[in-house]
Amino acid sequence: MKRQIVILGIAILFIVVGFCGCFSNDSKSEENKFVGIWIHGTLTTGRPIIFSSNGNCDYLGDQAKWEIKDGKLVVNLTDIDDILTFDYEFLEDDQLLILTEVTTGHVDDYRKQ
Repeated sequence: MKRQIVILGIAILFIVVGFCGCFSNDSKSEENKFVGIWIHGTLTTGRPIIFSSNGNCDYLGDQAKWEIKDGKLVVNLTDIDDILTFDYEFLEDDQLLILTEVTTGHVDDYRKQ
């Protein structure tokens, strides 16, 4: 009986360890797609957007904080005290980012560098 309990305990341990990788933080995975330098797809003279993994970013030359909140990209421009909210879509194996500004509907595309 004692041996069966030990075997059952080991089996449960293997099952728990096996499933640990199955449950990921989808929000973090989504945020990781943003990290890097993004160049405007049509404006060759435009400044890039640089998303850092620590939540800081350079948004077209302005210092900002960014986060994914309620399925939207929220950029808090700290230099000018403004908040921008975007719907976003990743295309082409996460190398193309489409941003649609929620309040104006303005759409821009960015390529990851």
